[in-house]
Amino acid sequence: MSQARQGLIFIFFAVLGYSFLPEFTAPLYDAGMQPLEIALWRYTITTPLFWGMAWMQGRREQREGRPLPKVTVFFMGILLALAALCAFFGLDLIPAGTYVVIFYTYPAIVALIALFLGDRLSRWGWAAVALSIVGVMLTAPDFSSGIQGDNFLGVIISLINAVIVAVYFILSGRIFRGLRNVTAAGAMACTGALATLLVIGLFTGVRPPPSLTEVVVLFGMAIVSTLLPIFAISHGVPLLGPARAAVVGSFEPLLTAFLAMIFLDQQMASQQWLGGLVIVASVILLQTLGSRPAASTPPGGPPAP
Repeated sequence: MSQARQGLIFIFFAVLGYSFLPEFTAPLYDAGMQPLEIALWRYTITTPLFWGMAWMQGRREQREGRPLPKVTVFFMGILLALAALCAFFGLDLIPAGTYVVIFYTYPAIVALIALFLGDRLSRWGWAAVALSIVGVMLTAPDFSSGIQGDNFLGVIISLINAVIVAVYFILSGRIFRGLRNVTAAGAMACTGALATLLVIGLFTGVRPPPSLTEVVVLFGMAIVSTLLPIFAISHGVPLLGPARAAVVGSFEPLLTAFLAMIFLDQQMASQQWLGGLVIVASVILLQTLGSRPAASTPPGGPPAP
């Protein structure tokens, strides 16, 4: 199987896993758990499972490759922790479908960061960025009446999360490529995220899950919407590159919205559906007419959480 096809499969599973995150989050909020508590327990469960997978891979595979840059990847975990907090706070403020389509401006942000790293952006690329901004305006709740209160804060948090994930994707494409044990890299990033959340929890306080039901939900979130996506992104982005992985994952906003309607009974207005389609169109435009030749792309190849 070609590297491109392998990367395609990995990113598909990452998108699928992240699409279920709102379904796991809703019952935890209903039980009274706070965003920091959900994020901390999520990584407390995920991290040892990830290291177990890395250990098994290391025993099975003895292949050439670069050693794990432990310190660098550990600090990448800080980005994962911040992204998790943004996701949970954002989902607590605005509907799940709205949150995800705003968050999914991150492929355009990847292109902007690449511009500062030396890649030129064509006029079609800038048109795609403008389209993504229009999409955000359409999907923001009550935008026609002015963004204010919790709606405004939820939109800002969504955009911050998009920036964090864009940076993580670019770093993944550069740092994880060619590693001897990519699974260990994902485990180390989770360790960095857990350490960050533990430090924050020392100052704010963290309660245990209220009941066994919440523990089961947290295990589901850890496996389906944390371990699976991070594992898949760690392997898929170096194979496809951040830009192509974003195209593969461009259906995530609508998939998440469908899941939110089925499981959470959350509805999206017509203009929000339109905004989601505009954002997806901006991603596709950015990576087709707006792309530069492969020779001008940064290391990691010419995605998507």
